[in-house]
Amino acid sequence: MATTNGEVVSNKQVILKNSVDGFPKESDMYLKTDSISLKVEQGSNAVIVKNLYLSCDPYMGVRMTPIDNPNFTTYPPGSPIQGFGVGKVVESEYPELKKGDLVWGVTAWEEYTLINNPQTLFKIQHTDVPLSYYTGILGMPGMTAWAGFYETCAPKKGEYVFISAASGAVGQLVGQFAKLFGCYVVGSAGTKEKVELLKNKFGFDDAFNYKEEHDLNAALKRCFPEGIDIYFDNVGGKMLDAVLLNMRAQGRIAACGMISQYNLEHTEGVHNMMNVMYKRIRIEGIFVFDYFPQYAKFLEVVLPSVREGKVVYVEDIAEGLENAPAALIGLFSGRNVGKQVVVILNNYVSGFPKESDMSMTSNTIELKVPHDSNGILVKNLYLSCDPYMRIRMKKLQGSYPISGHGVAKVLDSGHPGFKKGDLVWGKTGWEEYTLIESPESLFKIQHTDVPLSYYTGILGMPGMTAYAGFYEVCSPKPGEYVFISAASGAVGQLVGQFAKLLGCYVVGTAGSKGKVDLLKNKFGFDEAFNYKEEADLNAALKRYFPEGIDIYFENVGGKMLDAVLLNMRLRGRIAMCGMISQYNLDEPEGVQNLMTLISKRIRMEGFLVLEYYHLYPKYLEMIIPHIKEGKIVYMEDTAEGLESAPPALIGLFSGRNVGKQLLGLFIVIDL
Repeated sequence: MATTNGEVVSNKQVILKNSVDGFPKESDMYLKTDSISLKVEQGSNAVIVKNLYLSCDPYMGVRMTPIDNPNFTTYPPGSPIQGFGVGKVVESEYPELKKGDLVWGVTAWEEYTLINNPQTLFKIQHTDVPLSYYTGILGMPGMTAWAGFYETCAPKKGEYVFISAASGAVGQLVGQFAKLFGCYVVGSAGTKEKVELLKNKFGFDDAFNYKEEHDLNAALKRCFPEGIDIYFDNVGGKMLDAVLLNMRAQGRIAACGMISQYNLEHTEGVHNMMNVMYKRIRIEGIFVFDYFPQYAKFLEVVLPSVREGKVVYVEDIAEGLENAPAALIGLFSGRNVGKQVVVILNNYVSGFPKESDMSMTSNTIELKVPHDSNGILVKNLYLSCDPYMRIRMKKLQGSYPISGHGVAKVLDSGHPGFKKGDLVWGKTGWEEYTLIESPESLFKIQHTDVPLSYYTGILGMPGMTAYAGFYEVCSPKPGEYVFISAASGAVGQLVGQFAKLLGCYVVGTAGSKGKVDLLKNKFGFDEAFNYKEEADLNAALKRYFPEGIDIYFENVGGKMLDAVLLNMRLRGRIAMCGMISQYNLDEPEGVQNLMTLISKRIRMEGFLVLEYYHLYPKYLEMIIPHIKEGKIVYMEDTAEGLESAPPALIGLFSGRNVGKQLLGLFIVIDL
């Protein structure tokens, strides 16, 4: 197939002049005319294409900046800019492509491109639709919308979907896919014209101009009074912060792009990350390249919808390579409409809770369940102190008894599932006796050959949290690299031991030398460090994980999460269990490095243990033998008496406890 006397032709190119700080400008690029021989070296496997359409995409602005990220290749200054395009093969040494074939894939911003690795190109089989569509709806943006919505977000009919940058190449498609699926869809855009386009052409249920909204949180509450199930994020920053406040429980966020952050010297912090934990939100970064093997399946779904007019697509076409820089820059100021193509408690507790925020009172209670009640009356034996209890102390008006998990003995019962003398664990009050009116959520204790206090920890809510978060949320594999913050606590100590039993490499952090020694010498962690002694958490993690982190079990949030994001490996998983560093702040710290979710395709998922209690019998089958055989050890820090409850709870936030903090009421069992 090789040309023996390859014709030499002029080749106009768009060259990146220099690496860009801040917003790119047209002057950061220049037009150059070079020459190219339309001959492919024999046996090289390469092809030469004549570029017909070039795609302008927001990620290209990031590639113009000097980013130190092995998963994201930047443009070298002095070279042609690269991106997706549609081309025609003019010469080929690749057996799968012949002269005259139409292709789409990664090419350069020039008239002709020599492609040495044409295996990544897609041959265009369907020419009854506009060729330009292969830069958009039938190319990378279409695949991004399809994979992000259907694969990452796992939608259900009737769900509430929000899309930012919704009139762009990807957003307009996500909205239409969601409408075809039977969802309620709202989009945001930056002009009145684009808002009208979303509602009147793309069929969105509603849309708003984010530039006209002084309060994005209020705007989203107006559009989604019942909350958001799915957010397709193309923007990041303040919009993501507002969305987190409005997500529903078990919501999903596909982190596709963060265009508002690409040109900032310091990215904006996202402050509302604790909602990921409270609401069990899953945030997952996507890279379309991971889904290209499913391209044929994608075409089967999308092509008929295009041909039948069920999905429409708007393009903004600039003519000529000389207009390419202006077209690309226009993306960042919102000039384009559609896909840009170039032809050629007692009181409100603020801050750290204090012992004075709680008080001890004495009352009387009749040791009998009221007539016709379905409840049970219990004598509390052990009460659990847990960090989440701090959150429940916020914004209370008046005085309320504190509640939490505990172990108790049934004194009287009006419920057929419980009888006098039964031992139970579950939600109870911080009091000597509790009338539990809805005892269906309690677990009856069957195994009494282990300490009863364990049912506030390893055999109770913390144990199930560790089990569900590690095995169900993180989907671990032997040999993976696991990092755990607050690792000596009730949950962290178990996650580390579960990971070691599976054959993982495990590192934990804690706040004292004694706790670090405990992690390494009692719980069997491979390594551990005192985060208070580390001036640079990023450097510390690089030291302990030179190859990066596969799984991060998050109990802390804030600066630790920011550092971890920089050190996650490709397709890493983060289980959002707690954010204790943020619970006592009036304004949570901003998380700066969320763009790594996209570049590394990280899955970050919040979870609540309540949703995994159906697995409790399975968990007991695993954990009881391990306890009895000494394969799992558990540390408890027991305070005596109900009067010790306030200082025990407060001590959690200064790290006074070692292991699981609980209260022993030391009641005689044979009441």
